[in-house]
Amino acid sequence: MQEILINLEAGERRVAILRSKKLEWYFVERIAQKRIAGNIYKGKVSSVLNGMGAAFIECGLEKNGFLYVTDITAPAIIDEDDEFSSPENGNKPSRRRDQDAHVKISDMLKKGQDIMVQAQKEEIGTKGARLTTHISLPGRYLVVMPTSKRVGVSRKIKDEEERTRLKTILRELKLPKDIGLVVRTVAVGANKKELLRDAKYLIETYKRITDIAKKRPSPALIFEELDLSLKTIRDFVTEDTASVVVDDNQEYKKVKHFTSKIAPALRNKISLHRDHMPLFEKYKVETEIDKLFERKVYLKCGGHITIEQTEGMIAIDVNSGRFTGKKNLEDTIFKVNSEAADEVGRQLRLRDIGGIVVIDFIDMELQSHRNQVFSILRKVLVKDKARTHIVSMSELDIVEMTRQRVRRSLESVSYEECPYCNSKGMIKSGSTMVIIALRKLKTFLKTHRSRRQRVELIVHPRVAQRLVNEDAHSLDLLRKIFRKRITVVSNDALHIEEVDMKSI
Repeated sequence: MQEILINLEAGERRVAILRSKKLEWYFVERIAQKRIAGNIYKGKVSSVLNGMGAAFIECGLEKNGFLYVTDITAPAIIDEDDEFSSPENGNKPSRRRDQDAHVKISDMLKKGQDIMVQAQKEEIGTKGARLTTHISLPGRYLVVMPTSKRVGVSRKIKDEEERTRLKTILRELKLPKDIGLVVRTVAVGANKKELLRDAKYLIETYKRITDIAKKRPSPALIFEELDLSLKTIRDFVTEDTASVVVDDNQEYKKVKHFTSKIAPALRNKISLHRDHMPLFEKYKVETEIDKLFERKVYLKCGGHITIEQTEGMIAIDVNSGRFTGKKNLEDTIFKVNSEAADEVGRQLRLRDIGGIVVIDFIDMELQSHRNQVFSILRKVLVKDKARTHIVSMSELDIVEMTRQRVRRSLESVSYEECPYCNSKGMIKSGSTMVIIALRKLKTFLKTHRSRRQRVELIVHPRVAQRLVNEDAHSLDLLRKIFRKRITVVSNDALHIEEVDMKSI
């Protein structure tokens, strides 16, 4: 059974999803920041670039969004065995067609043209939102796709009897034939009445969107995706959910009302947290969240994994740490790698890491062990709602994979680039700074040959301590050469890499 915790405070909305008291999902949303992924805009084409096969679309956002030719020519092709989930999870299937390479986007779009688009990805770094013309509206049980005519069932629904039952219901619904539709995984066990209600709600929503688009001038936001609390109710609350606890009264009323509309049978699972102890502290989640920002993640066996994020990729290294095992080296390594594989999948979800991921497991001798570790990793990635692609383990026990990047990672939302180390994660040592300070002082003495006899060298306390002790002889030499009185001034307000000087 899973428990869902919704916390609202200090301008931030947070959701923690626990299974067997263990944190499995964690989401954060800054209330003041605009949400983009899933939103639908009436945009205006600002530029068309044949060389890139893309167009930039003005949507009223900080940056123009970009629209690839393949997101115009290739509608979402949904086979009955294809997985699909809502755009914010990055699982919107789109298959490139060979002829797309020969299609000029300038034959399809012109500068100044109005166009209705949906954001597939948030603005990340210097990149604008990625857009598509193929609208998809996720509901609780279904996803409606007005630009596709295919009807299918999520491939995550493995039970053939259940798949047949859902397909039969779809045929009985007698929905418009020009609208595509996919049954989501959460629909397992849903009856005809529930599916019909969901379909009608989504079709009516799309009709309202098109009506608004006709009336409003571009650029304009014409449909806004649900906030984090309501998306969680839509996508995660199932019969397997023991409780949903909300710690804000207004948020509780909103969540309760929304649940009554989309899943009335589950509304009694929603409760208001009234305890004096903060919600996340009561469920011991806060300490788990703090660990998500640490480089090292310790495993139960005593080993650990190290996660290094760069702009282009994420490197994950597995280490045995203090674990020595009880049998032999190969079994010890297999134990650590097995735990690491499971934890890697969990950490990717919790930290919302996207892009290229390289996992360096400890070298294993037996191919059977490699296969089992790889199988564990694949199994845990199935839980992920973001699209992942994993390459088989190499002879060096390295696994390469990608995870769909839809939003900024948890780390990039919570941290900013260090103005001192420029994201290197390191600063110059005290001994290095002594050398730099002496070099700068020498240059200063050469270029400032005033009559003033005293010079102050202002540095961080750690540097000052070395200058007046271990490296005092270097200062004495400069005093003799330039015939100046040099005084070292310690200033703890300075960063260790800062050096200042002045003549007095």
